[in-house]
Amino acid sequence: MDELSKFITALSSLAWPVIFGACIYLLRFPIVNLIESARARKFTLKVAGNELTMEESSEQQRVLISDLQTKVAELEKLVKPVGVGTESDVLPSEPTRSSKRILWVDDEPRNNSYLVAALEDQGLRVDTAQSTNEALSKINKDHFDIIISDMGRPEGRQAGIDLIKTLRTSKIDIPVYIFCGSYAANAFRERAIDAGAAGITSSGTTLMSMLPL
Repeated sequence: MDELSKFITALSSLAWPVIFGACIYLLRFPIVNLIESARARKFTLKVAGNELTMEESSEQQRVLISDLQTKVAELEKLVKPVGVGTESDVLPSEPTRSSKRILWVDDEPRNNSYLVAALEDQGLRVDTAQSTNEALSKINKDHFDIIISDMGRPEGRQAGIDLIKTLRTSKIDIPVYIFCGSYAANAFRERAIDAGAAGITSSGTTLMSMLPL
């Protein structure tokens, strides 16, 4: 009797795994199709008015976090040891808000979505233009305090520098900051500064610290 009871108990303990396995086997094709559908589906979210795929959003966040970590590591080498200085040196200050207006020129504006959102969180208004001609048209119609431009666009490898030269020729004295890839930042740095760029960098963190907000 005891052996029969043990057998029934063992059988019942195996029942749910067996049933579950049978269900998985019978439904294997619908489950595979569901997984493939989820992989193929493009989930999106809006950041600073731009619709980004989850992959684009994750990549921008990864770049920003990596950049910030690098800057923090650099600062840690310069800051005073803990306990040195006054309390005002240690406590963070309240973030300031600005009413300045920025024109960001880039043929791929969605790539700057998180930086634009950070600027807008500080009270700034950020307009975008995807070409030099569009930028000049907006500058002639509205007032801007700051211009941010990428370097290369379909109109030319040094479109950012060309934009600065056009502005200076037209006697338009708005500070222009070049935000571009690391190669362009290194290769065209001197030419950009000579043309009148207020700054040039490939770091989003450095760009934010450069801007006179």
